[in-house]
Amino acid sequence: MPRAKEHAHESSAFPVGSSMADTKQVSVAVASDDADAEEQIRCFVGLGAGIAKDVRRRWPLYVDDWKVGMSVGVHIFAPATYIFFASVLPALAFGEQFRDETLGLFSIPHILCATAIAGVLQSVFGGQPLLIVGVAEPIVLVYYYIFKYCESTDAIGVELFRPFCAWVLILTALMHFILALVNASEYIHAFTRFSGETFGTLIALLFFQAAVKGLKQEFEEPHDAPIGYRTVNGVWSVFLALALVLLAVFLMGARSWHVGTRTLRNFVADYGATIAVVIITGVSYAVSAPSDASWSIPTRVECVQIYDKTVTGTWKTAGSLGDVPGAQVGVAIVPALIITVLFFFDHNVSAQLAQTEDFDLKKPPAYHYDFMLQGVNTLLLGLLGLPPTNGVLPQAPMHTRSLMGVGRDRSDKDASSVVLEQRVSNFIQSSLIAVMLFASPLVKLLPRAVLWGYFIFMAIESFPGNQFIHRVTLFVTDLTAFRAGETQPAYVELVPKEDTYKFTLVQLFALGSVYAVTWAGVYGIAFPLLIMALVPLRQYGLIKMFPASSLRHLDSAEDVEEVFEEEGRGVEHRNDALSKQASELGGAGAFVQTMHPVPEGEMKRQKQAAAAEK
Repeated sequence: MPRAKEHAHESSAFPVGSSMADTKQVSVAVASDDADAEEQIRCFVGLGAGIAKDVRRRWPLYVDDWKVGMSVGVHIFAPATYIFFASVLPALAFGEQFRDETLGLFSIPHILCATAIAGVLQSVFGGQPLLIVGVAEPIVLVYYYIFKYCESTDAIGVELFRPFCAWVLILTALMHFILALVNASEYIHAFTRFSGETFGTLIALLFFQAAVKGLKQEFEEPHDAPIGYRTVNGVWSVFLALALVLLAVFLMGARSWHVGTRTLRNFVADYGATIAVVIITGVSYAVSAPSDASWSIPTRVECVQIYDKTVTGTWKTAGSLGDVPGAQVGVAIVPALIITVLFFFDHNVSAQLAQTEDFDLKKPPAYHYDFMLQGVNTLLLGLLGLPPTNGVLPQAPMHTRSLMGVGRDRSDKDASSVVLEQRVSNFIQSSLIAVMLFASPLVKLLPRAVLWGYFIFMAIESFPGNQFIHRVTLFVTDLTAFRAGETQPAYVELVPKEDTYKFTLVQLFALGSVYAVTWAGVYGIAFPLLIMALVPLRQYGLIKMFPASSLRHLDSAEDVEEVFEEEGRGVEHRNDALSKQASELGGAGAFVQTMHPVPEGEMKRQKQAAAAEK
């Protein structure tokens, strides 16, 4: 194994060039932390103590949260619109998925409305305003199972699906309040990389599954079209979806381009997925149905205005609560418990990742208060007949990252690492999502294939930085083929290979078990319980299977890389003289040319000679 040196990604200190307003903001937060330093919150000890502490620490900063956001002027719109697009595209995709799974009882307007309401609540009343909330893939799956149960139960039926869901959310909210009051969010410290990355990989699998299911359905659409046109629709949809994925990945790598200005490259990279959606939507019109057909190719998103009669019936859900039989209200406790477990894990992990130590935030967290607010939000959405929301990944940490260096000179390394902690950007993006409720003509231009492709894109985007995925690739990686200067996570060198493989196999088994449960018919609704079981498995099971030294590197929140100082014995130099276009077939290709390095001094002399000739 080549010799290596370690580099840890450490959080930067508070920059010297900060403004007086920033210094005042930090002093308030630090003073608040010092006042509470002796107060250790414990689970089930001191009713509401965690909520009280969160309010005591965040309330003095509330006005500052708004002032800081407004102080940067129009610069706040860059991160706000960035996270808006990162939120609205999944919302549209989930809305279309909901429409398919619930026979139209929930659709895009419901998801946009729920996301907008929850976002405004979090930005205005939330303890941590950087947290992005919205509908997530797991809740789509849970609601699918609830719908199947209602559909097969004569006492409820499809007609009472929304009132039954309202009862589920009312009970879920009560459970949230209880957990918040007993300081259960202190348990977040037990959420390690093992459980978080297993859950994240499960979400990626569910995204892939939803995309495949959606694209398969395109071969059956339009229903009233001849089979030949349905086949064309399916093939064209698959092409559009894959084209979207490839184009989005390509555009998001624009920062490494040598074309255009740095501002242009950054813009293309930040909005790469959105640009890809616009381009592929335009390309989709290259194939169309016959002019006299009543259907379209490719099939496009179905979206109505928020005031359409197919949507307004939702607002009457609270008036139908009494129509649900008492026995079925009791049954609602089961999905309520499952959603509570899911949200306790997902919401807290999202909040945790939005304010990790790497971001070096100056204002304190508010896990207990925010989980109580999550209960209020769940109750409100349930009474309105809307699906619930919670903290979402990867949008939550994406939002925090987008705020680094806003309103500062980003050429200054220290200034560019400072996060603008405020409420304005979250409020703006939530308000923009609300505006989308009245933009159904624009939404209906999108082909459904774009949404399925975006699911695949989101799954792929969850892989970078996922150590679990990297460890899986080690089974087929030749570690002797690394060149000097290339990097590899330090655990590869520091942890015995058998421990790494064993830990990965345990994680694969855990992932497979949770994913398998999602296929267990109506019993698949229990999958969040297995997700939560990953936490005690890590706490009490893995410590008996692996030495502490191995777990410290395999399940650490800190990313440490090793840089190879020497080349491995398996490095192949055969094609080094050829350009990057060289293939593994010896560099064969019409445009592959041999590279001729020129020393810098010789290059300068050639430039001077050329200038003298002119």
